[in-house]
Amino acid sequence: MWEILAELAVLMGDGPLRALRARRAQRRLAAGLPVRVPCSVRSERPGWPPQYTDGSLLITPARSTAAFGSRRYPCLEFEPGGEFFDPEPDTWYDHDWAATVYQPPGAGAAVNIQVHTRYLGPVRLALGKG
Repeated sequence: MWEILAELAVLMGDGPLRALRARRAQRRLAAGLPVRVPCSVRSERPGWPPQYTDGSLLITPARSTAAFGSRRYPCLEFEPGGEFFDPEPDTWYDHDWAATVYQPPGAGAAVNIQVHTRYLGPVRLALGKG
């Protein structure tokens, strides 16, 4: 019985809490403040994880780089101002999580980013061409 109540509490509390955090991230980006967005990242770049690894995307609007940090990897930096492409087809599906392929400006391999759909707008705004 308590297990069911605990599952329901998580289910009911996760959506509003995540929406609140996503709105806060949007406001902080608009104010030029740093934002940490929970996500998963993978890339064929040297030193980057070849499979999706959980961590945080560290975005500071005034800096010339954004970074991905996790417990398994040091901060992996890349340049904002690139382009977003459609996600990898048929590799996964989840209605709460969105995947996008980000191609940083200049040469280099693309970065595959999986982020909750509520955070996708702020991530595209912060990393895309402005």
